[in-house]
Amino acid sequence: MLEQLGLSDEEQTVYLALLECARPATAAALAPAGVAPDIVEKVLDSLELRGLADRVPGQPPSYRLVDPSLAFADTLAARERDLQRSRALVDELAVQHRRRHDAVEPGDLVEIVTGSDATARRLVDVYSSARTQVRAMERPPYGVVNSEPNPIEVELLRAGVRHRVLYEQSAVDLPGRLADLIGGIAAGEEARVAPTLPARMLLIDDRLAMLPAKAGALITDQLLVVHPSGLLDVLAEVFEETWLRAMPLRLAPSDQDGQVDDDRVILNLLAAGLTEQSIARHVGASQRTVQRRIREISGRLGARTRFQAGLQAARNGVL
Repeated sequence: MLEQLGLSDEEQTVYLALLECARPATAAALAPAGVAPDIVEKVLDSLELRGLADRVPGQPPSYRLVDPSLAFADTLAARERDLQRSRALVDELAVQHRRRHDAVEPGDLVEIVTGSDATARRLVDVYSSARTQVRAMERPPYGVVNSEPNPIEVELLRAGVRHRVLYEQSAVDLPGRLADLIGGIAAGEEARVAPTLPARMLLIDDRLAMLPAKAGALITDQLLVVHPSGLLDVLAEVFEETWLRAMPLRLAPSDQDGQVDDDRVILNLLAAGLTEQSIARHVGASQRTVQRRIREISGRLGARTRFQAGLQAARNGVL
């Protein structure tokens, strides 16, 4: 249990026994059955030398623990320094690996991956290698519509990798997609919606881009992997220009119980350009109910039109 703090089995036994004592204890009192007190006393002397226990004056000598948060402070600090050095070493090794991996000939600046298994593996490998940011353009077609956030995205977000995702309206409009969108945004994804997007694309840091080899094809049919080049710079610029013009999409749960605020969802989906029929399908209500909710929301915001409702919602921090 305490070996990670540098204690031997004997030291752990004595340390934990002393931990249970409310008052200073002698070696005889701490000695387990069948173990001589002089052996326990040697262990106590070792704990004292390491600053983990204090000897209390008197005969026979008794011992008490030093506050563990103070006693192990130097040990933890040393471990943290070792961990930081290890992280720095791993980062340097990763940089060297990427330099070699990405060092392609001019004729190989665009890598073509074919076959569903090979493309799936390459997608996962490249996506998982992100260290600073992921930029994505999402548009149909999809082999399967996600009903929950991508686990790789969630793991990278937890590690501090920024995600900015542009969704085409048609991608947001897909049945069953709302839970995926809400979960991703709640995990930290920054999402925006554009009427149309030129392609489905994934940009990993400033190193690689992935997109389907053919327009309108599944990304897993045939994959293009673009290495550092003028083409990669152009793709990144296309993303940034589109991002500036796109509408923010905020669909995260709005209360402490994780419940979704339907009014906020309706307003955001309306601002994203979805029809009342599509919004009704997403929130599980009839189109007439959604129309009524939109009128009620507009009334509360003092708006006469949907456009005014959007402006007022933005001013009030709803969008």
